[in-house]
Amino acid sequence: MTDAGMFDYLCILDFEATCNDTKPAPKPQEIIEFPTLLLNVRTGVIEREFHYYIKPDVHPTLTEFCTELTGITQDTVNGGISLREALDLHQRWIDDNIANRDNLNAEGDETKETTTTTAHRPTFTYITCGDWDLKTCLPNQLAYHNEPTPSIFRRWLNIKREYQNFYETKKPKGMVGMLRGLNMELEGRHHSGIDDCRNIGRICQRMLRDGWVPGRRKRPCERNQTSRSNKTMYSDQWC
Repeated sequence: MTDAGMFDYLCILDFEATCNDTKPAPKPQEIIEFPTLLLNVRTGVIEREFHYYIKPDVHPTLTEFCTELTGITQDTVNGGISLREALDLHQRWIDDNIANRDNLNAEGDETKETTTTTAHRPTFTYITCGDWDLKTCLPNQLAYHNEPTPSIFRRWLNIKREYQNFYETKKPKGMVGMLRGLNMELEGRHHSGIDDCRNIGRICQRMLRDGWVPGRRKRPCERNQTSRSNKTMYSDQWC
Protein backbone atom coordinates (compact mmCIF):
# COMPACT_ATOMS: atom_id res chain seq x y z
CA MET A 1 0.00 0.00 0.00
CA THR A 2 1.40 3.41 -0.96
CA ASP A 3 1.01 6.86 0.56
CA ALA A 4 -0.86 8.10 -2.50
CA GLY A 5 -3.20 5.18 -2.90
CA MET A 6 -4.25 1.70 -1.92
CA PHE A 7 -2.57 -0.29 -4.70
CA ASP A 8 0.13 0.10 -7.34
CA TYR A 9 -1.51 -2.30 -9.80
CA LEU A 10 -4.93 -3.62 -10.70
CA CYS A 11 -5.24 -7.08 -12.26
CA ILE A 12 -8.40 -6.86 -14.33
CA LEU A 13 -9.91 -10.34 -14.62
CA ASP A 14 -13.02 -11.61 -16.37
CA PHE A 15 -13.57 -15.36 -16.77
CA GLU A 16 -15.82 -16.96 -19.34
CA ALA A 17 -17.24 -20.35 -18.34
CA THR A 18 -19.35 -23.22 -19.62
CA CYS A 19 -23.05 -22.38 -19.66
CA ASN A 20 -26.38 -23.24 -21.20
CA ASP A 21 -29.75 -21.55 -21.71
CA THR A 22 -31.67 -23.85 -19.37
CA LYS A 23 -31.58 -24.50 -15.64
CA PRO A 24 -29.69 -25.80 -13.82
CA ALA A 25 -26.33 -24.48 -14.95
CA PRO A 26 -23.54 -27.04 -15.44
CA LYS A 27 -21.94 -28.23 -12.21
CA PRO A 28 -19.34 -27.08 -11.97
CA GLN A 29 -19.28 -24.21 -14.41
CA GLU A 30 -15.82 -24.55 -15.87
CA ILE A 31 -13.59 -21.69 -16.91
CA ILE A 32 -12.95 -21.70 -20.64
CA GLU A 33 -11.26 -18.29 -21.01
CA PHE A 34 -8.77 -16.85 -18.51
CA PRO A 35 -7.74 -13.26 -19.32
CA THR A 36 -6.08 -10.69 -17.06
CA LEU A 37 -4.76 -7.18 -17.73
CA LEU A 38 -2.12 -5.45 -15.61
CA LEU A 39 -3.02 -1.79 -15.07
CA ASN A 40 -0.52 0.59 -13.47
CA VAL A 41 -2.62 2.71 -11.11
CA ARG A 42 -0.21 5.66 -11.05
CA THR A 43 0.35 5.93 -14.80
CA GLY A 44 -3.00 4.60 -16.00
CA VAL A 45 -1.18 2.39 -18.51
CA ILE A 46 -2.10 -1.23 -19.20
CA GLU A 47 1.35 -2.80 -19.15
CA ARG A 48 0.72 -6.52 -19.74
CA GLU A 49 -1.92 -9.02 -20.85
CA PHE A 50 -2.37 -12.63 -19.79
CA HIS A 51 -4.74 -14.71 -21.92
CA TYR A 52 -5.38 -18.43 -22.32
CA TYR A 53 -8.29 -20.59 -23.39
CA ILE A 54 -9.01 -23.50 -21.08
CA LYS A 55 -10.13 -27.01 -21.96
CA PRO A 56 -12.99 -28.12 -19.66
CA ASP A 57 -12.68 -31.66 -18.33
CA VAL A 58 -15.97 -32.36 -16.55
CA HIS A 59 -18.23 -31.17 -19.37
CA PRO A 60 -15.83 -31.07 -22.32
CA THR A 61 -18.46 -30.32 -24.98
CA LEU A 62 -19.62 -26.70 -25.22
CA THR A 63 -23.29 -26.00 -25.74
CA GLU A 64 -24.41 -24.10 -28.80
CA PHE A 65 -25.66 -21.36 -26.46
CA CYS A 66 -22.21 -21.02 -24.87
CA THR A 67 -20.51 -20.57 -28.23
CA GLU A 68 -23.12 -18.05 -29.36
CA LEU A 69 -22.74 -16.05 -26.13
CA THR A 70 -18.95 -16.02 -25.85
CA GLY A 71 -17.76 -16.61 -29.40
CA ILE A 72 -15.60 -19.45 -28.10
CA THR A 73 -15.74 -22.54 -30.31
CA GLN A 74 -15.24 -26.20 -29.52
CA ASP A 75 -12.03 -26.20 -31.54
CA THR A 76 -10.73 -23.30 -29.45
CA VAL A 77 -11.19 -25.07 -26.12
CA ASN A 78 -9.99 -28.39 -27.56
CA GLY A 79 -6.72 -26.61 -28.25
CA GLY A 80 -6.64 -24.99 -24.85
CA ILE A 81 -4.68 -25.82 -21.72
CA SER A 82 -5.89 -27.21 -18.40
CA LEU A 83 -7.02 -24.94 -15.59
CA ARG A 84 -4.12 -26.18 -13.46
CA GLU A 85 -1.64 -25.19 -16.18
CA ALA A 86 -3.31 -21.79 -16.49
CA LEU A 87 -3.14 -21.18 -12.73
CA ASP A 88 0.55 -22.08 -12.68
CA LEU A 89 1.27 -19.81 -15.64
CA HIS A 90 -0.76 -17.03 -14.06
CA GLN A 91 1.21 -17.25 -10.81
CA ARG A 92 4.42 -17.04 -12.81
CA TRP A 93 3.02 -14.00 -14.66
CA ILE A 94 2.17 -12.32 -11.35
CA ASP A 95 5.63 -13.10 -9.99
CA ASP A 96 7.44 -11.81 -13.08
CA ASN A 97 5.39 -8.63 -13.50
CA ILE A 98 4.58 -7.64 -9.91
CA ALA A 99 5.92 -9.72 -7.03
CA ASN A 100 9.52 -9.97 -8.23
CA ARG A 101 9.82 -6.50 -9.74
CA ASP A 102 12.38 -4.04 -8.48
CA ASN A 103 11.12 -1.40 -6.09
CA LEU A 104 8.87 1.36 -7.40
CA ASN A 105 9.49 5.03 -6.89
CA ALA A 106 6.81 7.65 -6.18
CA GLU A 107 5.94 7.92 -9.88
CA GLY A 108 5.30 4.19 -10.21
CA ASP A 109 8.49 3.57 -12.21
CA GLU A 110 11.02 0.88 -11.41
CA THR A 111 14.17 1.90 -9.59
CA LYS A 112 17.30 -0.03 -8.74
CA GLU A 113 17.77 2.11 -5.64
CA THR A 114 16.47 0.16 -2.65
CA THR A 115 17.74 2.51 0.06
CA THR A 116 15.48 5.47 -0.73
CA THR A 117 12.53 5.92 1.59
CA THR A 118 10.18 6.53 -1.35
CA ALA A 119 10.78 3.08 -2.88
CA HIS A 120 8.57 0.12 -2.01
CA ARG A 121 7.54 -3.29 -3.20
CA PRO A 122 4.55 -3.03 -5.57
CA THR A 123 1.09 -3.99 -4.33
CA PHE A 124 -1.89 -5.22 -6.33
CA THR A 125 -5.42 -6.51 -6.19
CA TYR A 126 -7.78 -8.12 -8.68
CA ILE A 127 -10.72 -6.19 -10.05
CA THR A 128 -13.76 -7.93 -11.51
CA CYS A 129 -17.15 -6.92 -12.87
CA GLY A 130 -19.23 -8.41 -10.06
CA ASP A 131 -18.18 -10.99 -7.49
CA TRP A 132 -19.00 -14.17 -9.44
CA ASP A 133 -15.56 -14.78 -10.95
CA LEU A 134 -13.60 -15.10 -7.69
CA LYS A 135 -16.37 -15.68 -5.16
CA THR A 136 -18.19 -18.44 -7.03
CA CYS A 137 -16.74 -19.66 -10.33
CA LEU A 138 -13.10 -20.38 -9.54
CA PRO A 139 -13.65 -21.65 -5.96
CA ASN A 140 -16.50 -23.95 -7.03
CA GLN A 141 -14.52 -25.46 -9.89
CA LEU A 142 -11.49 -26.07 -7.70
CA ALA A 143 -13.63 -27.45 -4.85
CA TYR A 144 -15.16 -29.95 -7.28
CA HIS A 145 -11.66 -31.37 -7.69
CA ASN A 146 -10.90 -31.05 -3.97
CA GLU A 147 -8.38 -28.30 -4.60
CA PRO A 148 -8.04 -25.11 -2.54
CA THR A 149 -8.35 -21.65 -4.03
CA PRO A 150 -4.91 -20.00 -4.25
CA SER A 151 -4.60 -17.23 -1.69
CA ILE A 152 -4.01 -14.50 -4.27
CA PHE A 153 -7.58 -14.96 -5.54
CA ARG A 154 -9.23 -14.45 -2.15
CA ARG A 155 -9.24 -10.65 -2.31
CA TRP A 156 -10.64 -8.49 -5.07
CA LEU A 157 -12.52 -5.28 -5.85
CA ASN A 158 -15.89 -5.23 -7.61
CA ILE A 159 -15.73 -2.48 -10.25
CA LYS A 160 -19.51 -2.05 -10.14
CA ARG A 161 -19.36 -1.26 -6.42
CA GLU A 162 -16.33 0.99 -6.89
CA TYR A 163 -18.12 2.86 -9.69
CA GLN A 164 -21.28 3.25 -7.60
CA ASN A 165 -19.40 4.56 -4.56
CA PHE A 166 -17.09 6.85 -6.47
CA TYR A 167 -19.69 8.51 -8.67
CA GLU A 168 -22.39 8.33 -5.96
CA THR A 169 -24.89 6.80 -8.34
CA LYS A 170 -27.22 3.83 -8.49
CA LYS A 171 -25.66 0.41 -8.94
CA PRO A 172 -24.79 0.18 -12.64
CA LYS A 173 -26.27 -2.49 -14.85
CA GLY A 174 -23.08 -4.29 -15.65
CA MET A 175 -20.12 -3.26 -17.75
CA VAL A 176 -22.24 -1.86 -20.57
CA GLY A 177 -24.16 0.29 -18.09
CA MET A 178 -20.91 1.75 -16.74
CA LEU A 179 -19.65 2.48 -20.25
CA ARG A 180 -22.94 4.17 -21.06
CA GLY A 181 -22.76 6.23 -17.87
CA LEU A 182 -19.31 7.48 -18.90
CA ASN A 183 -20.42 8.17 -22.50
CA MET A 184 -18.10 5.45 -23.79
CA GLU A 185 -18.77 2.91 -26.50
CA LEU A 186 -18.39 -0.84 -26.11
CA GLU A 187 -15.32 -2.02 -27.98
CA GLY A 188 -15.02 -5.58 -29.23
CA ARG A 189 -17.44 -8.36 -28.33
CA HIS A 190 -19.40 -8.43 -25.07
CA HIS A 191 -18.83 -11.76 -23.24
CA SER A 192 -15.46 -12.23 -24.86
CA GLY A 193 -13.31 -12.39 -21.75
CA ILE A 194 -10.37 -10.49 -23.20
CA ASP A 195 -12.59 -7.81 -24.76
CA ASP A 196 -14.51 -7.42 -21.51
CA CYS A 197 -11.22 -7.00 -19.64
CA ARG A 198 -10.15 -4.30 -22.07
CA ASN A 199 -13.44 -2.47 -21.66
CA ILE A 200 -13.25 -2.74 -17.87
CA GLY A 201 -9.71 -1.41 -18.20
CA ARG A 202 -11.00 1.62 -20.08
CA ILE A 203 -13.54 2.23 -17.30
CA CYS A 204 -10.78 2.00 -14.69
CA GLN A 205 -8.57 4.39 -16.64
CA ARG A 206 -11.39 6.93 -16.85
CA MET A 207 -12.15 6.60 -13.14
CA LEU A 208 -8.47 7.05 -12.27
CA ARG A 209 -8.35 10.25 -14.34
CA ASP A 210 -11.41 11.44 -12.42
CA GLY A 211 -9.61 10.92 -9.10
CA TRP A 212 -10.65 7.42 -8.05
CA VAL A 213 -8.48 5.65 -5.49
CA PRO A 214 -9.16 1.89 -5.86
CA GLY A 215 -10.37 0.33 -2.64
CA ARG A 216 -11.06 3.60 -0.83
CA ARG A 217 -14.76 3.54 -0.01
CA LYS A 218 -15.16 6.99 1.49
CA ARG A 219 -12.99 9.88 2.55
CA PRO A 220 -13.37 12.32 5.45
CA CYS A 221 -14.93 15.45 4.02
CA GLU A 222 -14.98 17.72 7.05
CA ARG A 223 -15.10 17.49 10.78
CA ASN A 224 -18.01 19.41 12.33
CA GLN A 225 -18.12 20.66 15.90
CA THR A 226 -21.52 20.59 17.61
CA SER A 227 -22.74 21.15 21.16
CA ARG A 228 -25.01 18.85 23.09
CA SER A 229 -25.77 19.17 26.86
CA ASN A 230 -22.86 21.58 27.31
CA LYS A 231 -20.49 18.94 25.91
CA THR A 232 -18.47 19.40 22.77
CA MET A 233 -19.28 16.71 20.23
CA TYR A 234 -17.53 15.96 16.95
CA SER A 235 -19.02 14.14 13.98
CA ASP A 236 -17.28 13.00 10.86
CA GLN A 237 -19.09 13.60 7.60
CA TRP A 238 -18.09 11.43 4.66
CA CYS A 239 -18.21 11.98 0.95
